[in-house]
Amino acid sequence: MILSTHAVVGGAIASLFPSHPVLVAVAAFASHFAIDAIPHWDYPLRAITFKPGANNRRLLADPRLFFDLALIGFDACAGLLIAIWLFVTPATIGVIVLGALAGMTPDPLQVVYKVLPKQPLTTLQRFHRWTHAKRRLSWPLGISSQALFAASVSWIVLTVG
Repeated sequence: MILSTHAVVGGAIASLFPSHPVLVAVAAFASHFAIDAIPHWDYPLRAITFKPGANNRRLLADPRLFFDLALIGFDACAGLLIAIWLFVTPATIGVIVLGALAGMTPDPLQVVYKVLPKQPLTTLQRFHRWTHAKRRLSWPLGISSQALFAASVSWIVLTVG
């Protein structure tokens, strides 16, 4: 899933438990793996790779890294802003941001793992790969299905929660 989807779902989870930030962080973090199991589309990165055996230790020397970081940054900020727009009240801004960030966190941890392959990141990366959908969707179907999924979760939380 793209980071925006994870941020919106994390924000939705946070809006359900605004007085329990530890529960929000754990549930939003766990939601990442649950929704990554759904077949989806991921945008291609030019310099950063998550393939087994890839060496990302020389990333700083790769000029394509700037493009990847800009794309990832835009995606993360867009998701965070959407989560804030949908779920924040004056009393809940901190916990909504926490939920959105926790929902996105497993993906940046993959980059950290590729640069520094140590425990507990090794186990987390193995789990992330295991839960991740093996089937990839084409970008038009993949991005629209993610938008529909995030909209559905948001609608359910906003009407029921």
